[in-house]
Amino acid sequence: MEEVIYRGRKFTLVKRARSVGGRIVWGEYLVHPGAVAVLAVAEGEVLLVRQFRGALGQWTLEVPAGTLKPGEDPAEAAVREMVEETGYRPLRLEPLLDFYPTPGVSNERITIYFTDALQYVGVQGRDPGEEDMEVVKLPPSHVLDMIDAGEIKDGKTIIAVLAA
Repeated sequence: MEEVIYRGRKFTLVKRARSVGGRIVWGEYLVHPGAVAVLAVAEGEVLLVRQFRGALGQWTLEVPAGTLKPGEDPAEAAVREMVEETGYRPLRLEPLLDFYPTPGVSNERITIYFTDALQYVGVQGRDPGEEDMEVVKLPPSHVLDMIDAGEIKDGKTIIAVLAA
């Protein structure tokens, strides 16, 4: 049994029931279409984006990423997000892994790709809330140092870098 509590632009909040030990237990969950992220290396440097995250009220440093559109192929979404956020089009994508970032509250699954084959085509199609996003290029060793120092806290970025 499921009841929609809220339907937003990127997710739906549902109340879902299941039987546990002979009684009905309710939980609230975010139903999410999924997302993609890309660990991209251009000329020996990792491409990251600095963007403001409203949920945190602060700026973060992350690998380029974005939410899937309904029915969208994850690899196509990865190309779209790379062009929107960095201006680079991946010429090939290698799947790294996929994972559930918060399985206790959401069914969101993030698929992470790797690429080191890129063509610069210019930033295209950013959302209005991403207009102040900044592309940051850093040596891989510096990114690892920033993760170790707690300066990069974004889970998908940490997973992508460590998996690569």
